[in-house]
Amino acid sequence: MAGFAFSNVRINIPAGLIIECNMNIKLISNISQVYDYFDKYSFLCEMYDEDADEIKDLTLNYFPFDNSVQIIDAKKGKNVLKRVQLPPLNLDMLQIGNIVNIFSKLLYIKDCAPATRKTLFKNVQRIIIDYVTTGEVIGLELVAPDAVTKWRQCLGATDPAEAAPGTLRNLYGENKLKNVAHGCNTPEDAAKMLELFFGYEKGIPRVPFRATFKNCTCCVIKPHAVIEGNIGSILEQISTSGKFFISAMAMFSVKLANATEFFEVYKGVLPEYEAMCIHLAEGKCVVLEVTSTNLELNSVCEFRKMCGPRDPDLCRQLYPESIRALYGKSIVHNAVHCTDLPEDGELEVEYFFKLVAND
Repeated sequence: MAGFAFSNVRINIPAGLIIECNMNIKLISNISQVYDYFDKYSFLCEMYDEDADEIKDLTLNYFPFDNSVQIIDAKKGKNVLKRVQLPPLNLDMLQIGNIVNIFSKLLYIKDCAPATRKTLFKNVQRIIIDYVTTGEVIGLELVAPDAVTKWRQCLGATDPAEAAPGTLRNLYGENKLKNVAHGCNTPEDAAKMLELFFGYEKGIPRVPFRATFKNCTCCVIKPHAVIEGNIGSILEQISTSGKFFISAMAMFSVKLANATEFFEVYKGVLPEYEAMCIHLAEGKCVVLEVTSTNLELNSVCEFRKMCGPRDPDLCRQLYPESIRALYGKSIVHNAVHCTDLPEDGELEVEYFFKLVAND
């Protein structure tokens, strides 16, 4: 299994849970910080000495207080260059792998000194925590042989500019911070993340569902649509319509008893009732709480229009752009269930996010 994501898909996370350890120090310049005279960042460097015809190991100290630098011979511990101001240099230029010119000395930056790495990691950690807690995020559990490696390959390099063509970060990333998604480095890290997000403590989910239960409707993406890989397309159609907001989302394996109870209102009304119950219980489904972006409109009635009639064949004739027209196969395999009666929206959402979630 690979974390970030987890067979329940959830929105909202508490602060401090996602940390990308291999972020570059460039992000540090985004932090407003007051420095003392002796505060410094140290970097391990190499320089070719033409006179001695050898490569020397040096330590470059950068003092942000007055934008000054100091160079020390790493082996001898002696000053090669005493502390002196160097206005053209700034912290953004001191990236691992860069070459900096300091008074005609070309220094190749190999790494950060341990103390500097620790400081920069804390600052980057704070930036990431601040960012991921500004809005909603989605957690997923991905299951496959060697899932951690495969997920990181799908993601691409941390920096979208360096990510391979076709990877998620190459396609959708903006920078090292806004780089689409997090991927765990090891199976052990993934297991910890899964437990943190989807584990239970004394029978209560560690990260509770965030359903609002207000002016909402219930949408259930049926098992056949999940198996056919249509979750993303359906979510995109809903979220990009401009009419609706997905305020909660989770994946469930529904028991037949729950499916029978949930669809009980259709018993004796729809001839497909029994088949509907069996299908809902034969695979994983994704349940959404959907709310209208227009508070004056009833979410149930408006969303039912987007789904279209129960029969996909009829949908394709009358409403060819509806969800059921695009992804439905039959009356039972019609892509989604949506709440029918305006007064049942909150009840159906509560059934999944309160009852089934804690069953």
